[in-house]
Order: sequence, then C-alpha cells, then structure tokens
Amino acid sequence: MYSLLLKHETKTLVRTPAFAWILLLLAAAVAIGAWAGGAHLGRIERGASYYLADATADRAKLRSDLERYEERVAARGEQVQIAAYSHTQRGAVPQGTNAGSVGVKAAEIATLPPTGIQAFSVGQSDLLLSYVPVTTAGLTTALQASEMGNPVNLKRGPFDLSFVVIFLLPIFILAISYDMLSSEKERGTLAMVLANPLSLQKLMSSKVVSRAVIILGVIAALGFGSLLTVGTALGEPDTWARFGVWLAATLLYAVFWFLLSVFVNALGRNSATNGIILAGAWLAFVVVIPTLVSVGATTMYPAPSRFDFITASREAQTDSERNYMRELNQYYYDHVEHVPEERVNDFLSVTRAKNDAVERAVAPLFAEFRSQQIKQDQLVSNFQFVSPAIMMQRVLNDVTGVSAARYHRFVDQVQAFREQWVSYFTVRFLTATPMRSAEFDEFPKFQYEEEPVSAVVTRSLPSIGGIIVILVLLGGAAMATLRRYQVASR
Repeated sequence: MYSLLLKHETKTLVRTPAFAWILLLLAAAVAIGAWAGGAHLGRIERGASYYLADATADRAKLRSDLERYEERVAARGEQVQIAAYSHTQRGAVPQGTNAGSVGVKAAEIATLPPTGIQAFSVGQSDLLLSYVPVTTAGLTTALQASEMGNPVNLKRGPFDLSFVVIFLLPIFILAISYDMLSSEKERGTLAMVLANPLSLQKLMSSKVVSRAVIILGVIAALGFGSLLTVGTALGEPDTWARFGVWLAATLLYAVFWFLLSVFVNALGRNSATNGIILAGAWLAFVVVIPTLVSVGATTMYPAPSRFDFITASREAQTDSERNYMRELNQYYYDHVEHVPEERVNDFLSVTRAKNDAVERAVAPLFAEFRSQQIKQDQLVSNFQFVSPAIMMQRVLNDVTGVSAARYHRFVDQVQAFREQWVSYFTVRFLTATPMRSAEFDEFPKFQYEEEPVSAVVTRSLPSIGGIIVILVLLGGAAMATLRRYQVASR
C-alpha cells in the first residue's frame, strides 16, 4: 500500500506543471551560479597570471642585462662592479648587480592556489588578495590592497552556487511542500484517503519522500555536473573529498527545509497560513539571524578601518622623512652583523630604513586587525547553531577554500617567506656582494603548503553535527505534532 501511494505521489508531482517549472528554475539557478563562480575564479587566475608575467619579465630583464655585462667584463678581464640603485638603468653597470635593487625589483609572486571546488563559492575571495608581490619593501602595505571588511559577514553579494544553496534552494523546497496536507484538507480529499488502511504518518511520509528524492537527486546531479564543468584538479583526491563534504552538507540543509515544512503542515493551518509561516522562517533563518550575528560580531570586536591603516602609514612616512638618520641608524642596528666598516648612506639604504619604519608603525594595527578577525569568527562560530544558514555558510566556505582560516594560513606563510627573502638579499646588499646572473635561479621560491583535507573536514564537523541535531529534533517535533492533527475541519 505504501509503495503504491509513493508511486502515485511521485507521478502526480511529476505531472504538475508548477513542479516542472520549479525544477527548471533550480537547474537554471545552479547553472548560472556555477558559471558566475567559474568566471570569478577565471578573473582571479588571469589577474595572478598577468601579475606573474610582469614580475617574470622584470626579472628576466634584470638577468639579461646582467649577463651581457658579465660577458663584457669577462672579455676585458675586469671585476664586476655594483651599480648604485636607480629606478632606471644608468651607466654601464646594470641594476642586476645590486642585491638591494634586485630584492625590490625582482618580486616573487606569492599565490594562494584555488581548491578544486573554489568556483562553487566566491566568499571573501573577491575582497582578499590571492596573489601578493613579495619584495624587500614592506609587505603590510601590499596586504592592505585587499579591502579591510568584516570577514564573517554572512550577507552574500556575489551570485554563486553557495548563494543558490543557502538562499534559493529553501525557496524552491518550500514552494512544493508548504501545502502537502492543507491542500488535501481544503479539497476535502484527506478524509477520503485516510478512510483506507493508511495512517496519516505514512501519507505524509509518501508526500515528503516523493518530493525529497526528486529534489535531492536533482541537487546531486547538478552538483556533480557543476564539478565537471567548473571544477579543477579533478584528478586529485582532495577535490573529491571536498565535493563529498559539500554535497553531504547541501543535502542535509535541504532535508532541514523539508522537515520544517512537515512540522508547519502538521500544525493544521490552511495553505496560506503555512506559506506565511514558512516565508517568515526563511526570512528569519537565512537573512535576519545571520545579519544580527554578523552585526553583533563587528560591534563587539571592531577591526581597524582601512582609513586607520592609511593614516598610520602616512604619519610614519612623514616622521621617517623628517628623521631619516634616526631610522637609518635603526636599520643598521637591526643588521649590525652585516654592516660594513664604512656605512654608505645611499638612496636605497635610506629608503629601506624608511620602509622598515613604516612597517613597524603599521604592524600593531595589522596585528589588531587579525586579532579582531579571529574574535569575530569565533563569536560567529559560537552562535552558528541558532541558524542552519550560518552553519551551512561556514561549511561551504571551508570546503571550497574561501574561509578566513585558509586565508590567514596563506598570509602567515607569506610573512614567513618575506623574512627569508629579505634575509637573502639584505646580506648581499650590506656586505656589498655583487649579484651574479647564475644566482637568479637560486632565489627563494614561495610554495603554499595546503592544510590536509582532514583538517577541513574536522573544522566542518561542528557545523554539520549541528545541522544533524536540528534535523533529529525537528523531525521528532514534526511527528509528535502530526499525531495531534485534526483531519476534519471543525
């Protein structure tokens, strides 16, 4: 009897024109979201490739000039001299001989590579730099090129798959499930159906299962198609593990909205009232609560604004210009083991000293910004269980690779690499050791060390576990409420 009822519900649902339109709109939304995410990822990769091409060309020019100079010097039997720093080539000695010049001009582009499913979610990647030029100049200024905004703001602007899943998927689900029982009751067919040896629980189950199987199957198929279309590194196990977590979380999130519809239907209200209640629930869980949590996080832990960074940088720059000899003394003091017997107060030394002064002035603000970011994220983590949308957002950000945690990991590695870069060139600059063209292949190289996917899964478990707990509680409440359902209108 139950299988017959399930087949009937499925056939009736499939033949409904409105249901077909909903599936079509869902497929279109997923397709557009995947395309938009893929296009955004393409822009990031093109920007990184252009930046890398420029840096490669600058380094190649320095090296080629140096190679020609070395050939001339060797032919004359002379010694390689060191050029004075200049923005342009002056004189016969090329800038490539000066380690200070090379350290500034031959930038290493530190790149945060995208994950295999990063096209599924834009997240904060449209605000945070995923490629940073590393030179002996200040790094904090380069990192400031990203917009200093709230990293846990859950109001999504970009249209991508995450937007479709969190905002639009619940609407599609509620549109086909808000009147599962109320419509039967309003037509007067509910009592006739239950006159057969069939319980109300089984009737509701058939309606939910028929809808959920189709919707969840479509989501899985569209998600897999999106992976094949805009996904990258499909041969890597990491990509499939991330996609598995993405799909599991998405299906659980969809089940939540189905169970919420069951609970509201079990209250015995009419279809219009059910629709209003479910629309209010969507507004509360998806928009209002995440916004309040986000505002609370930024209010309790306000981060320094971009204006604060600019002001501090300008003040430090002005002070270093006025007291450049003090900053130069500090610069030589910081590298006392490599300072020559006769200090050379050339343009590059003074510039390096001023840059270091600006970095020292801005560093506390940058550290405060990072600290406030972490506190904001922790507060959202603590309050995520009040809304499935917040839990879902955190999971999607983590598995797609656009979370604040992954970006902080990238910044930490860039900062560590810059210390290595500065050390490499500063020793040669202060000891007046001329650069050789063969050394260009030995420059330090940045390689981002990705965290194990197991760490990503572990970080996502609290959010996924929270959704599962809500499903169990909501399912129990729906079944208990359904037992008190009044079939006949009073």
